[in-house]
Amino acid sequence: MISDRKALSVKIEGNDAVIAFEGDAPKMGDAQVLLDAAGKLVGIDLGGSGFDRVAIMIGAHESVARTEPARVTLAGNVVRVANGRALVR
Repeated sequence: MISDRKALSVKIEGNDAVIAFEGDAPKMGDAQVLLDAAGKLVGIDLGGSGFDRVAIMIGAHESVARTEPARVTLAGNVVRVANGRALVR
C-alpha cells in the first residue's frame, strides 16, 4: 500500500526539481519518478515497503503512464529530484 502526500509547491533550482509536500519526512527506499504519457512529472514514489511506502503526488494517479528510477534526496518535507528540470511542465 502506498500512502500519498500532496505536493505543496514545485520549483526548479539549477537542473533539479524541488518539491515541498504535506506532512513529516517519510522513510526512503529506491525512489522512482512517476511520469505521464508525455514524460512529465506526476509524482515521486519514495520506495520502501508496506505502510512505510510514500508517494509525493503533483498530479492524479490516473495520469501515471510509466516510472523511471530517480536520484532524490529528502530533507524534512522537501524532496529534490536530481536532473528533474526537464520533467516539470
